[in-house]
Amino acid sequence: MVNEEEELNQLRGGTGSPETDQRSNDTFARLKRRVHILNWLPSYGREDLISDAIAGITLGLTIIPQSIAYAGIAGVPSQYGLYAAFMGSLVYILFGTVKEVSIGPTSLMSILTVQYTAGKPVQYVIILASLAGLVELLMGVLKLGFLVSFIPIPVTSAFTSATSIIIIGTQLKNLLGISVTGKGFFDTVYALSGKLTETSIGDLTLGCVGCFFLLGMKQLTQIPINEGTRMGKFWKKFLWYLSLARNALIVVISSFVAFKWSSSGEEVPFKLSGHVKQGIPSFELPVYGVQLGNSTISYVEVVKELGSSIIVIPLVAVLANVSIAKAFSAGKIVDASQEMIALGLCNILGSCFSSMPTCGAFTRSAVSHSSGVRTPLAGLYSAIITLLALSLLTPYFYYIPKTTLAAVLICSVVFMIDFKIVDTLRQSSKIDTIAWFGCFCCSLLLGVEVGLLFGVLICVLGLLKVWARPTIRQNCVEQAGFRYVKLSPEAGLFFPAVDFLRTKVLKVAIAEQVPIVVDCSAVIGLDHTSTKGLRELAKELEKVKQRLILLNLQPGLKKLLKGDDPKGPFSFWEDEGDGYQSNVQSIRL
Repeated sequence: MVNEEEELNQLRGGTGSPETDQRSNDTFARLKRRVHILNWLPSYGREDLISDAIAGITLGLTIIPQSIAYAGIAGVPSQYGLYAAFMGSLVYILFGTVKEVSIGPTSLMSILTVQYTAGKPVQYVIILASLAGLVELLMGVLKLGFLVSFIPIPVTSAFTSATSIIIIGTQLKNLLGISVTGKGFFDTVYALSGKLTETSIGDLTLGCVGCFFLLGMKQLTQIPINEGTRMGKFWKKFLWYLSLARNALIVVISSFVAFKWSSSGEEVPFKLSGHVKQGIPSFELPVYGVQLGNSTISYVEVVKELGSSIIVIPLVAVLANVSIAKAFSAGKIVDASQEMIALGLCNILGSCFSSMPTCGAFTRSAVSHSSGVRTPLAGLYSAIITLLALSLLTPYFYYIPKTTLAAVLICSVVFMIDFKIVDTLRQSSKIDTIAWFGCFCCSLLLGVEVGLLFGVLICVLGLLKVWARPTIRQNCVEQAGFRYVKLSPEAGLFFPAVDFLRTKVLKVAIAEQVPIVVDCSAVIGLDHTSTKGLRELAKELEKVKQRLILLNLQPGLKKLLKGDDPKGPFSFWEDEGDGYQSNVQSIRL
């Protein structure tokens, strides 16, 4: 016979078993955490639909010219940038946690990709995207989001600034209409300097006009307008949308000029993007060998050739994605592990449709935010716009001038160069200043991945210095006829610092000939090395008729220090208050 509790569970839609219902609820909660669309889709309304449609269409008009330009940076045909644009947007709808984040090709991913795949078949780029996605997914599953915390803001700033300068350097050849090949920023600039006489006046003129147009359109939102009236609000919004569409406008205008010029039968005075393959790529798992000439390079050999890029690119992508998510999360806690999983799936599934490596883009995320995006479903509309472009507009992409795309890229990244931070760092932290310059210079000279790792290494060494050589404040105290020296380490006391402390204590003890009080307020733990070192220090002080006094040491650490000897060579003070007299008596020898 069914009891009352089971009847109630059945009426509520349960299974009749509280344990089973609890397991079912836990499973659904875990599913909602990983498939994030389940959290917002049930409450999705008409206003959300309209807002997301507007934001998605605006984003689509932004992402198309960017994708074509970023494909050029990565050294692959234009269509591969568009392949990367639609799949990431669709996958992030299901798994993404921050509505503003827009997954797709970025300048950062493009510059990193070309450093590892320059001169190689495009299949290397696709395989790299899949491997990067696997690593990102694994990082998310293993909850390795804390690794991002080891890349501080000064290093991120230097890395971004150096990457922006490298992008500008690589696009100068398109802006000037010069054909050069160079590895790295300085090599490219040096190669350009030797061919300045070959500058194409047509490319340079159109490129400069494009830059002035883009910079001017960016300032439209700064025009003072009285927003107190209905027309004022209309014009403010109109100018904002006009400024937002500046990349699409310059591409459309310059392409139309090139098309009309070509139709007249005259030679176009600037270089065009050329043929863009039409259509949506078919699904194919990126685990194939690569045909190079008459030989085939196996999948395993391709992975070996990609080398450190399999780690560097996912790490940088995760850093960028989590940083953008935090910037637009409106104070909410960002699930870094879920963002890693979402990004990993975007790259894995994207690579099955010939995508290059992708991550979130700050500029596109800002566009989404400004457009009033409500949910990640806005990515559906931007993906549809991209797919329509691949299906219908690719014949017209032929007429997009290369110098126009160069102008779009240069004007997009020039504002990401941040030298002002150096003055702030110089006044606040020597280590941060060294890390900034180290990362910046290494990125330009040796590559952005080396610069990033070098900057992180400097910051980590700075942290190690704090623990290995902590600042120790010294005060001489005399009260109630008792004089002692108080030493206060400003960091923890683990094995790298114990010898440093021993040297300091012995030096002061010999010089002052008074008891030494070590303030342990900052000591949060002791390892075997530091415990043994403190015992040896106490014995050394006993030999010179002194005693080591430890102030404010945690009870558990006291027990650890005493070990099997309850008396031990130590004295412990709980505070410097009323217990002085008894404390003094307890340590007199």
